[in-house]
Parts: sequence; structure tokens; C-alpha cells
Amino acid sequence: MSAERILRELSRLREGGQIAELVSNGREFVIYRGVPTGGSRLALPEMTDVIVPVPAGYPASPIDLAGLPVGSPFIGRTPGSQNNQGVHCVGGVNWQLASYHPHSNGGGPPWDQMIHGFHTYFDHLISWLERLV
Repeated sequence: MSAERILRELSRLREGGQIAELVSNGREFVIYRGVPTGGSRLALPEMTDVIVPVPAGYPASPIDLAGLPVGSPFIGRTPGSQNNQGVHCVGGVNWQLASYHPHSNGGGPPWDQMIHGFHTYFDHLISWLERLV
């Protein structure tokens, strides 16, 4: 994992007003704060926090998965969230990872470590949280 690279990517998000932080709990994660959702049309929150694990070998390994706080009203409504990929306690919050793979036949472009990163994954998270059922 390249912490320096991740911190640069998160800095780019911060410059645009998006808060995201690199955290460690025996494993590294990025937590995106206040990600916009399509929830208002369903009387659900308009924002939520999202956690994404840092893959081993990043950036050569693609970013994959996304998680929501356990008990989130978005679990079961976002693509892949009904497929629990494990629960992790990070920052005092229990997060449930969902089967979300935008760079592996999930609607996004193939992973390119020279272009993609945690700063571009944010766009996929917005799309993921917009497509609520």
C-alpha cells in the first residue's frame, strides 16, 4: 500500500470540499464522509458515510467493495449490499461491506492505476448510492 499516494488522492478530494480520511484498524480503509445519495426520493437520508478497504498491493490492485454503517437504511437498497462481504469495526463504527465491483464488470472502466484511485472512486460511490431500489 502506498499511504503517500492515498493521502495525495484524498487531498484532491478535500480541495473539492469532500472529506475522506485514511484510517487503520489492523487493515487500512478510506472513510468518505457525507457522500450524497438518492435517498430523498425515498424519504431516506440525503447523505451517508461510506468505507472502502484499501486493497493489498494498491495501487496495482484495483479498489473494490464499499461499506455502510451496520443498520444503514441503504443496506439492501444499493447494488450488491444484500451480499454481505463482512463487518469491520473501524473508528467505533461497525461497517458492513457490500459486493460492489465497479472496475470488474460493474459499469466502470477497467482499472488503470495511472488514472484511477480513491479520488476517482468517489464518483462510483455517488453513482452506487444514487441507484437505490
